[in-house]
Amino acid sequence: MNKKLEMAQDKFMESIGRLAGSFGLNNFIAQLYAVLYLSDKPLSLDELVERLKASKGNISLNIRELEKWGAVKNIWVKGSRKDYYEAEPDIRKVAMTKVKSGVQKRVEQLTNMIEEFKELISSDDKDMTDEDRKIVKIYHEKLKKIEDMKDLATKALSLAEKFF
Repeated sequence: MNKKLEMAQDKFMESIGRLAGSFGLNNFIAQLYAVLYLSDKPLSLDELVERLKASKGNISLNIRELEKWGAVKNIWVKGSRKDYYEAEPDIRKVAMTKVKSGVQKRVEQLTNMIEEFKELISSDDKDMTDEDRKIVKIYHEKLKKIEDMKDLATKALSLAEKFF
């Protein structure tokens, strides 16, 4: 590869990695996707190891994560027994899949937390004083606001899926 093109690719990978890191994503996974995204052909694990200067185990582990996101897929190359990969070219699809899974995971965690909290503050406890019952009422009001936020996040995700 031409040195200037390699420098451009390195700069792109570095920028994508930094951008992903600013969103709390693994910057190496983003760089791995960037290499595959820019490639005009499927790349083998060995080629990815060489390009990213990383271990085969690290590349393989992170490729699996990208496959879960639908960001890369394994490609069969006639005459080769190696694993080859290519990037999903629709970046919006990849981003939306990752955002969707992240939001769904957090909504599920929030739902579980709310249910556990509600169970703990059940006003059926006979040992509660009137003051305790007032506190429980306040907790329920505050939980309602959290549930409203959770519902809004779910609706926003659903709406975003229609546009992307």
